[in-house]
Amino acid sequence: MFKKGAFELGCAVCPIAIKYNKIFVDAFWNSKKQSFTMHLVRLMTSWAVVCDVWYLEPQFLRPGETPIEFAERVRDMIAARAGLKKVPWDGYLKYYRPSPKLTERKQQNFAESVLRRLEEK
Repeated sequence: MFKKGAFELGCAVCPIAIKYNKIFVDAFWNSKKQSFTMHLVRLMTSWAVVCDVWYLEPQFLRPGETPIEFAERVRDMIAARAGLKKVPWDGYLKYYRPSPKLTERKQQNFAESVLRRLEEK
């Protein structure tokens, strides 16, 4: 998820898609489990950090497009080019716990869908 500020400036946005190959090391940094220093040590002592990089065409805000829509369009381009799955959250989700009400609601919805499928048979 992008922050909309960079898309409100009225200038070109040059999307770059980067997809890491985990053959030698997983370049993902989980800040809840590892300090940045240890992450850097792990990356710098690995055999190689391999990734594919695609430079996409510069994009501009289209007439009638909001900065949020512009950011979503660029995100869609990057995800499509790198073959990445789009998710509706950013890396900070790991810092939050879902409320018990949300968890219960999800469980209830799942249980209802299972019961519906069982009743159909």
